[in-house]
Amino acid sequence: MLPEDLPDLGAMRYARNYQHIEYNPHTHMLLTDRPFVIFALLLDRTLGDFIFRNLFAATVKRRFRNARLIAYYRPDRPYKEAVVKLNPHIATTWRLSGSTPLPMDYFDVMGSPPIQAGTKRWYETQSAEPDLVLTPSMMNFEFLGSLGPIARFKVPNSLVDPLHARLIEVGLREDQWFCVLHYRERGYQDERARPNRDMRTPDAIDVIKYVTRELGGQVVRIGHPSMERIAPMPGFVDLTGAQDDLMTHAYAVSRARFFLELSPSGPMALAGAFGVPLARCNAVSLLGPLEAPSFSLMQHLVGPGGTRVPKAIAIAKGLYSELAVKDVIERYGYRFERNSDAELRAAARDIAERTRDCQTWREPSLVDAGAPVDAFSLPLERPPEIEIVEYPDAMPKFD
Repeated sequence: MLPEDLPDLGAMRYARNYQHIEYNPHTHMLLTDRPFVIFALLLDRTLGDFIFRNLFAATVKRRFRNARLIAYYRPDRPYKEAVVKLNPHIATTWRLSGSTPLPMDYFDVMGSPPIQAGTKRWYETQSAEPDLVLTPSMMNFEFLGSLGPIARFKVPNSLVDPLHARLIEVGLREDQWFCVLHYRERGYQDERARPNRDMRTPDAIDVIKYVTRELGGQVVRIGHPSMERIAPMPGFVDLTGAQDDLMTHAYAVSRARFFLELSPSGPMALAGAFGVPLARCNAVSLLGPLEAPSFSLMQHLVGPGGTRVPKAIAIAKGLYSELAVKDVIERYGYRFERNSDAELRAAARDIAERTRDCQTWREPSLVDAGAPVDAFSLPLERPPEIEIVEYPDAMPKFD
């Protein structure tokens, strides 16, 4: 064979250890099955942040036609294993506990490295040779909406039937739609109080009754086991007991007509992960809703003398932020003031109207829309602005 007739083996530069390579003599092409390898450092501890960071990594992965997502995390919270199981886009996981870190030298794949991983699996899963390493600061989930169609979580097939049976067992009717309701209550794992985010359980009763009596739906409350009990009432199902873990809550969210969040808290991230419309009430930041028809109902920013800051000014000046209020403008007499009961009812009515096509249990969104673009660029573009709603007739009276 003459030199000019030799095959083009330039693609060999992309070959990696433990990778299948095949040369087709008929087409004179080098075939490789190597995917685009993404290594994501999922280092968050709070539930909402951990869900959103998983969702970010999964969304980056689905931008590529042939990609492999590897996740590194610490199982130091009871909900982390469940969240990872809900993320079907992860191919390989690495769990480290205690104070032992992942040595950066493990990514050294040249000859005679001074430190090597203690298991062949590190190399066989291509963990040693990622094309992209996503750090937490790169996975800024405030920009998640700019990445195009968002990846979806999925409840493992083996768990669907028992989780479905559990919802029926606790009293949920299959012939009637339901919403998932959540709010942050002081006392979770002895966390410090968050006055702008904590809500008292008695303050949630009015909107629960409104959904069940006026809107004709059922309400499923999710949250931690130490939340204050609610007396039984028709159409209300409580999953905050110790028997029902995050996987049960996640399945309920995946089948809900909408997610009604009464005060800012991490579980609302499950709504975006399953593509379930979200009404985020008493919001103190612009984080949360990812796609239409979801929206935020902001707390009122009130200044000296009881004057309410108009929404347009608050958005333009970046005032919808706990840090902005606490660290800067609080000194000038500005504060957040909660939504009224009438506003919460209006938000429930609004999201119910936007989801009127769902009159029974929602069918989970299993397919990610959109074609892969085989690209991921930094810096991230600003995502589309979320919808911020107001109900003037339901607002408290301001000066």
